[in-house]
Amino acid sequence: MTGIKLTYFNLRARAEPARLLLAYAGVKYQDVRIPAPWDNPAPWAAMKPTTPYGQCPLLEWDGEVIAQSMTITRFLAAEFGLKGRNNLESAQVDEIVDTIEDVIGVTIKTHFEEDATKKAALVAELAKSSVLPMLRAVEARLVQRGGQFLVGNALTLADIHLFFFCSEYTKPSMLSATPKIANLVKRVEQLPNIQRWVRARPTSKRSEKHTSELQSPLQSR
Repeated sequence: MTGIKLTYFNLRARAEPARLLLAYAGVKYQDVRIPAPWDNPAPWAAMKPTTPYGQCPLLEWDGEVIAQSMTITRFLAAEFGLKGRNNLESAQVDEIVDTIEDVIGVTIKTHFEEDATKKAALVAELAKSSVLPMLRAVEARLVQRGGQFLVGNALTLADIHLFFFCSEYTKPSMLSATPKIANLVKRVEQLPNIQRWVRARPTSKRSEKHTSELQSPLQSR
């Protein structure tokens, strides 16, 4: 494969699932990072009019440009054999991914609250009302499907996206309520290519004031 380029801000956020898939597959690509607009608005201002929808990330794949972060993620998963072995398994993968994405959308509420006390209370409330129920429901699916992987008794995007969510949006103490998920997340983390990427990936700026970058008009789902 040639001509692969992933362009995003110098953040994990909406591009990190794609980076994890590329890392797992051991594929060489250009990891192009531009400054976040609040750090230096000029590069994004110049680039934005050239993008299909005024958003990033963008994936360039053999001369074609693919937009929308989850479209990119699903495309890469299919290319690398991580989207299930048939249409049913593909739907089961999408079910888990969409369930996780629904909760990511809810947790964005916490990033717009600037009062520290109110923010802590909102984080705690959403952990109880949204995050933990989702994790328990996903764990039930995991048990139902054999306990090792979320779909087809093999590694898929569902497992890697769960690892992404848990590593970015939860703490180890929260996962104590879902020990089978904690075990799966640990096994994904220990995959050699994933482990190498996590250890070596560039340090991304994550300003507390601007953590709404996880899903804003600048990024896509």
